[in-house]
Amino acid sequence: MNDKKTVLTSKNTMLATVVVMLLLATLIMMGMITPLIAKLTTGTQISLEPDYFNNRTALPTVALVLILSICLLSGYTSQKNTLAVVGGYVLLSVFFAIVSPFGSFPIDVSAPIIAVALMATIYRIIKALGRDSFRGKVRGVSAHLIHLGILFILLGVILSTNMKVESTSVVSSGEVAHFSGQDYVLRVTGVDSSYEGEAYYQYPGSSYVTRIGFDVYRGGKYLREGEMKYIIDLKWGQSYTTTYIHRGVTEELFIAPRAVDFQEGLVDIYMRTVPFINFLWGGLYLLVIGIVALLASDRIKAVQDHLENVNWKNRSEEK
Repeated sequence: MNDKKTVLTSKNTMLATVVVMLLLATLIMMGMITPLIAKLTTGTQISLEPDYFNNRTALPTVALVLILSICLLSGYTSQKNTLAVVGGYVLLSVFFAIVSPFGSFPIDVSAPIIAVALMATIYRIIKALGRDSFRGKVRGVSAHLIHLGILFILLGVILSTNMKVESTSVVSSGEVAHFSGQDYVLRVTGVDSSYEGEAYYQYPGSSYVTRIGFDVYRGGKYLREGEMKYIIDLKWGQSYTTTYIHRGVTEELFIAPRAVDFQEGLVDIYMRTVPFINFLWGGLYLLVIGIVALLASDRIKAVQDHLENVNWKNRSEEK
């Protein structure tokens, strides 16, 4: 194919990647500030559910993964072959959506696309390690680490959002809290309340703090102990909580008190289990490492070029 008709160049695909990422960031930012704007302008407190973000970011996310795949293939094969490969696993994604092996439409659609892109990225990293110069290896690997980080972030967001399990349970001190659909249970070991801070009017403190101690069990086995607080700010007339978060290798456990019934001695506890959230954190680390390594490589090259120019000038003056 004539080079003048080639559209899928590295420059064009990188530009498209940046544009789509900016679109994604804009959509997410708009969703995050919408409740704030509503609160400031109308006084209405609103909360946007995950479906709000999922429905608006699904297509840009798929487009981003496809463009990243084209970036990986660009320069290694012709435009026709690139479109054939990308079109092939788009059809695979459609097949997965029909068969639904994971039982979740977002995961069924995105899993084949991201899986192929991950394999292509890892292959390019291996190829980059085979370059002759050290700088060439660093540049090649760091650039694809950025791709890998983006894919891990997308994978973490999709899996954690669509596979998370959340439920509540109301218990008193000494009782065991069971949560529907989750492998964790809590045994509340103590509920203690006291005033804290400076005296406020007739109260001995400016806040009333309830400490909730508990033991966490998983699969019937003791895991660890923890504590969370339910705080009533008497001065400002607000209540807020401290939460318990445990990040494991495969999932994240989030526990928080929703409300406390002081007369009955009951605590309403919320628990959320988020699997594969570490893909997101790992992706962020890979993204940062790739960017830093790429910038450092360019900086070192610039310093080396400057030193070579200085040495060349010195040799010229000596002659």
